[in-house]
Amino acid sequence: MQRRGSKDLNERHGQILGDVVRAYLANGQPVGSRTLAEQGHISLSPASIRNVMAELEHRGLLASPHTSAGRVPTDRGLRYFVDTLMVADPYIERTMEQTLAGHLSQAGMQKDLLRRATDELASLTRYAGLVWVHESGVTRIRRIELIGVSSEKVLAVIVTSGDEVQNRLIDRPEGLSDKRLHEVSLRLNELLADCDLAEAQNRLRREMEQDRQHVRCLLEDLKRWAEAPTHRQDDMFVSGQRQLLAMPEFGVIDTVRSLLGAFEEKERLLHLMEQVEKDEHGVRVFIGSEHALVDMEQVSLVMARYQGPMNTVGTLGVIGPRRMQYDRVLQVVDCTARLVSRILGGRN
Repeated sequence: MQRRGSKDLNERHGQILGDVVRAYLANGQPVGSRTLAEQGHISLSPASIRNVMAELEHRGLLASPHTSAGRVPTDRGLRYFVDTLMVADPYIERTMEQTLAGHLSQAGMQKDLLRRATDELASLTRYAGLVWVHESGVTRIRRIELIGVSSEKVLAVIVTSGDEVQNRLIDRPEGLSDKRLHEVSLRLNELLADCDLAEAQNRLRREMEQDRQHVRCLLEDLKRWAEAPTHRQDDMFVSGQRQLLAMPEFGVIDTVRSLLGAFEEKERLLHLMEQVEKDEHGVRVFIGSEHALVDMEQVSLVMARYQGPMNTVGTLGVIGPRRMQYDRVLQVVDCTARLVSRILGGRN
């Protein structure tokens, strides 16, 4: 998991900040100096701990919700905890990977796998699981077949990288028999197999200049396809919305309305997922105000990119309360993304 650097605290300040964050994430209540002293994790008096907490508040890492109450971590404090203080449990990670591998490897087609991954994310975290299925576009041509459908039209069946099939109805050169059409298909497969689209355009242009088979209009239509192939629609799977809405953090009506709107409209979530897709390393965490989703300051998102064969790229993750168990959620998301990439890449 990738961590971004931040200005380090000294050991004492870091330990107290970590204790405050862990206590707050466990019960959601402000944490006082006496509580930390009684835990016995650090050999300081309540007064000394209180002084350190005041310094952490001055640095914007803790906040006091009420004058006489304890402190709670700010978004900045949670960010420091996630980036610097949090430690993953290797035993939990190994156990989780075995469980996930067993469940995900049973899936059939790609969409079945991604739907199952969405359910697993929701089940393991008790939050809402998200998987964005995104085809970044055709990158290479694998195979072309020309099928005569009438005396005037030919159906070009083009199999692209990732086994996506695209069809294009093009004009049939006058007098072109089915036998000659088959010969043209063989020539095109010889010419274009495993070409990217830019090279396919160049080769088709050179073939048109020579036009040894007298099928210039057919080649022109294929070249136009290579310049603007059909792109597939993005899709998003969501699981676990109900269990998320049952949490106390979502008792504010504006937060619920904004969350449901994000699930329904998807554009705001897809904007974040596009950021993650461009990041080829690690897990991204958006805490509270960092994601800029309106009326969702009490919401955090943990996301990672997955990679499939050839041009298949997508993002998966979890959306939950700002007060989430980040260590476990990051492990779940990271493990799921790695396993999905492995299975899609045929390395199961």
